[in-house]
Amino acid sequence: MNWVHKFIKLAKEDKKLFFEALFFLWFSKILLLLMPFKTCIKFLKPAEKMNTQPTPEFLRNVRNAVSRANKTAIWKNICLVKSFAARFMLQRRGIPSVMYLGLQIDKESEKKLNAHAWLVSGDIIITPKGSAFKEIYSV
Repeated sequence: MNWVHKFIKLAKEDKKLFFEALFFLWFSKILLLLMPFKTCIKFLKPAEKMNTQPTPEFLRNVRNAVSRANKTAIWKNICLVKSFAARFMLQRRGIPSVMYLGLQIDKESEKKLNAHAWLVSGDIIITPKGSAFKEIYSV
């Protein structure tokens, strides 16, 4: 019940961002499950076509909304789903961002690769990078 009280105390704008993040997490999950990745990338607009300059506070609010929504979602979201959801939220407002895809070789077993996706807008990291991932693609 503690999380219910925390949610009730949130500002109206934070509640709206939470529900938007929950919707885009669901949408991104379905999109990535049903369509090839090459097709999914086409849903993302290039950052050059977006020109709204948000405040760092708003970007942190988006980051928090995605994190909160991810914790309450009944399905498991990987980093790619979270990055897509946050990107959709930002591009809806014309805010430029860059999604990075990276790889890391597992140190224990050199034959295993770990993949990761993260999203950055300006100087604010929206979805975390993790450690030691080598960027291989950005969109």
